Formats: sequence, structure tokens, C-alpha cells
Amino acid sequence: MPGRTTYIVAFAGVSAALYYVLLFLPGIPVLGTPASMDIGASLSPLFGLLLGPIAGPLAVLVGNIAQTMLPTPSPYGIPFIPAAALSALGASLLATRKWWAAAGILAALLVAASLTPPFYPVTEHLFIYIIAFYDKIIGLILMPVVVKLLRSSSAKTRYIALYGLFFAARSIDKAFGCFVFALPVVYEKIFGITDVEIVRSLYLLSPLYYLIAYLLEALIVTIIAIPVIRAIKRVPGLSEVLYVNRIEI
Repeated sequence: MPGRTTYIVAFAGVSAALYYVLLFLPGIPVLGTPASMDIGASLSPLFGLLLGPIAGPLAVLVGNIAQTMLPTPSPYGIPFIPAAALSALGASLLATRKWWAAAGILAALLVAASLTPPFYPVTEHLFIYIIAFYDKIIGLILMPVVVKLLRSSSAKTRYIALYGLFFAARSIDKAFGCFVFALPVVYEKIFGITDVEIVRSLYLLSPLYYLIAYLLEALIVTIIAIPVIRAIKRVPGLSEVLYVNRIEI
């Protein structure tokens, strides 16, 4: 539908600009590194939910590129540019009940990470691997559960499922970040860490701190998403142009 495509492109452009602005909200520092987690990035799954599997991730990707590269490129942020876009894609896939595709992306990242120097061989560094990825593994397990609960006749259950959807989608973002940081070209060349043991120790820093941060992120985006989705559904024709009809709120 040419008209629908035009609307989606227009909303994607506006959303990219909005997402770019949101990324300037205060971030949560990543312990032991100069990097930080952007609170604005926690809203990336919502863009996937509203704009679909192409325009949503694209809007987030463009916003991330602009925030990282302007006014001057941030070397610490460049390797992680695709992360939030993947969470937008994951949210869209979960909303369309293609949990197996979202799970495949997350599982591939988990496997790839196990082959990087900080975790390989995983049989010798299993404890470090579990500490680094246990919350992402929880997200992986939640994916089929979330899709099932979204079909519930209970509004409260659907709210819980939406919360789980955002947590699971953000798990893809976090898994990508952990995987990329485990690459020697990143932790050595960009972050200047030459000892892999130091990298391993960074994955052990305050694992509960990050889990709590991720849970809060999912709560924030859920609180924002519910009224936004309801408002869009009240606008004649808009919910058909966008993708919110996939979620019953």
C-alpha cells in the first residue's frame, strides 16, 4: 500500500528525531568503563512496537548514529550503535508472535559470546558467563511465555505480558552489548584493556545492579507505552497505518 508506506516513512523520520532527543536523558554508568546505559534507549522497543519490524529499528538506528557521531564521533559508542535497534526489532517480532525469530537472534548472540576470549572455553569460565548473561537467558526463556500471555482475556495479564515483552526485547540489546565488548578489537583497541582477566572481572561487577536497572527500564517503557498505544488507537485510521493493533491494551 503506497499510502501506508508513505505514512510509515514519515513517522520513521519523526521517530528518529524524537529518539535522538531522548538519548540525551541522563544515563546509568557502566561500572569499570567510561561507557553508560542510556535511559532513552529503554524506549527503543516501543518504537519497534509502533512502527513495525523495518521502520521501528531503522528509526532507532538513525537516532543512535546521530547521537553517537554528532557533533564528534564517540569511539566508545560506535561498536554498540546497532544494539537498541535490535531491541526494537525484537519487540516487533514478539508483538507479531514470531517469538522464535526474536529468540533466534538472542540465542545466536549468546552462542557467539561464548566463543569470545573472556568466556572461551565456556567450560572453564562458566561462572563468569552465567553472571554476564543470566538476565539475557531469562529474557530468552520469557519470549514464548510473553507471546502466550499477550493473548489472555485478562487486561492485567496482558499488562504483565507487555512488561515481559519489553524486558525480553531489551535483553537482545544487552546481549549484543556484552558480546561486542568481549571482542578483542573492542576491549583492547577502543577501551584500552589488554588483560583479558580484567575484562572478565568487569563482567562480575554488580550483576544485580544491572538486573534491577533492566527491570526498571522495562517498567518505565511499559508505563509510557500503555497510554501511548491507547491514544493512537483512538485516532481514526492511525492505528491501521501503524502497528499498534497487534497489541490489545
